[in-house]
Amino acid sequence: MAYFDLDRTLIAGYSITALALTKMWSGSLSPKRIIFHAGIFLHWGLGRSDYHQLLESTVRGLVGMSEAEMTELGERAFERRIRPIIYLEGRRLIDAHKSLGHEVVIITSASRYQVAPIARELAVEQIYCTELEVHNGVITGNVTPCYGPGKKKAAEVHTGFREAELGDAYFYTDSSEDLPLLEEVGRPVAVNAKAALARIAADRGWPQIVFETQGRVLPASRAA
Repeated sequence: MAYFDLDRTLIAGYSITALALTKMWSGSLSPKRIIFHAGIFLHWGLGRSDYHQLLESTVRGLVGMSEAEMTELGERAFERRIRPIIYLEGRRLIDAHKSLGHEVVIITSASRYQVAPIARELAVEQIYCTELEVHNGVITGNVTPCYGPGKKKAAEVHTGFREAELGDAYFYTDSSEDLPLLEEVGRPVAVNAKAALARIAADRGWPQIVFETQGRVLPASRAA
């Protein structure tokens, strides 16, 4: 079993940023709302707000939007902004796991609308992600996050279905926020690690790897 985080692990950046920018420039937001959303992402990028505050602010702006619109927005964000920033090393690592007979799973705090097109591109069938509640085809604003301990819980559910053990699994991620799952799997790997995770990985002897190449085919000698 090989679990992969999404943002800054399989793609260079954050899928939520790509989604928000696509919505901003679609013409569906007023200048006031564009400034509001820009402020949210600035505070998050500077570390002045946490994931839950970002999620709450983002989802609040989606209330009343149809799921069909949200799906279409996710597809546009993928085509325009995300496909070009998928790491080629990540693609090859996923293929390597598959060649060994490992099931590959993306486990992410991103919503299904962000991750589904990426999973399709990478031929990954199983995803665990943040789920937005939909009622009568419309987004309600209620949300079930897949973040921190939630990722560990999702992986435990998944391995339970497969009658597998997390002690035999890999997990690739960039963030110390994923420590609950990193500490549970048998093969934790830091990818493009943020400073906090890099220090932890060094202290614990976990492998650290760097993905760099986006949007073009790697020569065989540089494959992950």
